[in-house]
Amino acid sequence: MRNVPNLNFMSTKIEKNPFCSAMAGIKTLHYIDIKDIASLLPLGERLDVHLSQGAAWSQIHFSSATCNSEQDGNVFQHTVEATVPGKGTVSPHDLLEMCFGRYLVKVVDNNGLWWLVGDNEEGLRFTFQDTNDGTADGETSYKLVFTGLSIWPQMQMVH
Repeated sequence: MRNVPNLNFMSTKIEKNPFCSAMAGIKTLHYIDIKDIASLLPLGERLDVHLSQGAAWSQIHFSSATCNSEQDGNVFQHTVEATVPGKGTVSPHDLLEMCFGRYLVKVVDNNGLWWLVGDNEEGLRFTFQDTNDGTADGETSYKLVFTGLSIWPQMQMVH
């Protein structure tokens, strides 16, 4: 995982979109710890996201990924899963450290639309699992999972 340059992300408008389930596949995934969010303010049907000075989204390089949000009463249950190759791309130590954070996830779909998953109150929790198939020549990979409840549905980010 690497840091993504902070290209005009200091203030990003986000719009509620009732058709969020129509996400057109996943092209890229990015995450940021909620401690690096300066503010997430509602502006009518939009949110204005300000990152702390020097903060940037980090990108996940995955081989497969899914994103799901389901309404449960007044909240939304979010799950973002990604499988990443382990050999030379990610360290178990770094993944263990991520388990102590709370995150927002930005999904870029195959149409180039940006979606925000989670909120800055609780943030999404992170877990991971080694998916080595147990064979001697088995390639190690990791299943990464961001999950949590949020008052917000997935929302399309206007960029």
